[in-house]
Amino acid sequence: MGAFADSMFDVAIIGGGAAGSAAALTLLQAEGCSVCIVENSDFAEPRVGETIPPDTNHLLLQLGVKRAFETQGHLPCYGSHSLWGSNQLGHNDFLTSPHGNGWHLDRNRFDRMLLDQVAASGARLFAEECTGVQCSGDLVDHIETSSRKIRARHYIDATGRSAKVMRAFGVSHRFDDRQAVIWAKFKVADKSLGNSTWLEATRDGWWYAAEVPGGNAVVALGTDPRVAKSGGLYHLPNWAAALSGTYLIAPKLARAKLQLDSFRVTSSHSYIAERVVGGNWITVGDAASAFDPLSSAGIYKALLTGQMAARSIRTGDYKSYARRVLEDYQAYLLKRQELYAVETRWRDNIFWAARHKLAGEIPQDRNQPVHSLDSTAADPEIVHM
Repeated sequence: MGAFADSMFDVAIIGGGAAGSAAALTLLQAEGCSVCIVENSDFAEPRVGETIPPDTNHLLLQLGVKRAFETQGHLPCYGSHSLWGSNQLGHNDFLTSPHGNGWHLDRNRFDRMLLDQVAASGARLFAEECTGVQCSGDLVDHIETSSRKIRARHYIDATGRSAKVMRAFGVSHRFDDRQAVIWAKFKVADKSLGNSTWLEATRDGWWYAAEVPGGNAVVALGTDPRVAKSGGLYHLPNWAAALSGTYLIAPKLARAKLQLDSFRVTSSHSYIAERVVGGNWITVGDAASAFDPLSSAGIYKALLTGQMAARSIRTGDYKSYARRVLEDYQAYLLKRQELYAVETRWRDNIFWAARHKLAGEIPQDRNQPVHSLDSTAADPEIVHM
């Protein structure tokens, strides 16, 4: 290993996922701005989060990556079908959207494309892990990797749920819900899922299915960790048995083959950071807040907060960014309340009872977060079968 290097930039971004890449692309649209990204992942590990809504097209255009995106072979999504609140099938079409259709992504290919575009735009990429954040008061002094110290005028925390920079200042996330998404991929033999998203409410939570590029389908169960544990749903046979009992989704998978090694458990909690900005640092994406995957807003929010953070750095107005993150999170909680309130068939079940209770406890003052669920409970363990 060479000597420990010391590098200086206008902006250092820790995390090269969608949020970090969006921040870098926005910053690099201004001449003379030096940007680096520290990202150790090669994006090979499977990730849940493969649907983006139509308005994401506008963000991709603003970021200058729409043409590169369109060459990747992602599948158009023209709407959704759902069994929610009743046994009558509901539909939501994107045909009238001014932004066009949504998309079902090859998520790994999408994230890789964004980072490649960042590199092509002139950012310095360090394929290393951030091993330390050195602080002075409310300022980041520098960050460290295994081979270098990186100093910058501004720092962007795009490290997702780990929120490495934010946590170096003792800032925590405030949870409004605890949820697990248990998912796997199927090899599909036909177009039974079409170019749509499929959603079905059941006693223990909700099921989701969508075809993604490569002849695969992602199938997921969103449930309460307590329900998953008591029902053995963290184990593939029990999860598959629960899936076979669905009315809408199971028939769509009649000719599909489960890929046994794709079975995963991912936390999908709803939370917001107690503080999203500091003296010279700002958090984006899941480091700042996280939404229920039913919103299909995770990737959109990552791109948007990355873009907004970059603009805040340009103007020096961190406070407006922090206010917008809070407002968007409060608006999300209200929409989430409306969605879960529609489903009343299993109100006594743990999953639905908890979410109806949360729906009635949305605080007006975010200094009083909802803690109806145990906010100290550990995340479900990621399972590889």
